[in-house]
Amino acid sequence: MSEETGKPAWVSCEASGPRDRRNQRRMLGASLVWVLAFLGATLVIKKELLAAGPLLWGVAAIPGVLGVAVVLAYGRFLQETDELERLIQLQALALGFGGGLFAIYAYWMFQRLGAPALDLPGATVIMIGLYMLGVVLGRRRYR
Repeated sequence: MSEETGKPAWVSCEASGPRDRRNQRRMLGASLVWVLAFLGATLVIKKELLAAGPLLWGVAAIPGVLGVAVVLAYGRFLQETDELERLIQLQALALGFGGGLFAIYAYWMFQRLGAPALDLPGATVIMIGLYMLGVVLGRRRYR
């Protein structure tokens, strides 16, 4: 049981100290802004709300620019957290990236045999889901 939350450590996805929680909130906030920008830009493009041209290209670029903020926030979180949390995050990233990459390529083979296409958001969900599973498993293992 976590003394701070009263939950088992493996259930909580919160980082351990106040600085870690603050940095995690920054990272999650930046992620939420990115998701909203991505969905907004996708809607603008799909519904053809803007004429083709530089303004539309600018709207399409916004999620990419905001993605840099997410990466920087995550980097700060990793830089300022303790060694155990870094280990958990590194192992979770390995599972998310490695497992996601191979799952996507495995499914790509099935697409060649007629399975429905897996779009980019679907592939991203696989990687994020495996990363989150890695965090939960790491916290359960080490705390």
